[in-house]
Amino acid sequence: MDHKITLQQLASISQGLNVSGPGAGARQGDWLVQMVESADIQDDRLLIDGLRTITIQRNAKTEKHLLRPYDVLVTARSTTIKVAFVPPALSRAVAGATLLVVRPEKPEFGFGPYLWYFFTSEYGRAQIASRLSTGSTIASLSAQSLAEISIPLPEPRELHRLVSLIEESEKA
Repeated sequence: MDHKITLQQLASISQGLNVSGPGAGARQGDWLVQMVESADIQDDRLLIDGLRTITIQRNAKTEKHLLRPYDVLVTARSTTIKVAFVPPALSRAVAGATLLVVRPEKPEFGFGPYLWYFFTSEYGRAQIASRLSTGSTIASLSAQSLAEISIPLPEPRELHRLVSLIEESEKA
């Protein structure tokens, strides 16, 4: 039987890296990284071919923003809800400021693919939509709002089966 926990019990949630303007978390530098933006997510998949390359300063702050395999990306500011997980093939990339990065505390348990599966489900999308705030034409989602979403957690055996199916689907 599934039991529910909040997303913050399962993962950390952080805003993507802002690379322009007065509040930028990264300054121009000589460290080449790929930038993932909401436009790079189509049909709940991350399109890694053609990602924009940027140069930023390499330091502890920017390094903590590097995406890891099976992080899940959710649009924070967009006209539509988009979700994708970071494939193992993507290296040295950061998410842009319009994305939230969901990083499972125990990725080895398969929570990344499962969270992607949950957020792309009708129920998961409804949970995200219920947390959106609208003040203009573009809805926004804060890391804290996303962290409070209730996630049904399947039994370990069922979780393993779901993750295997998702990974096989991605390979195909």
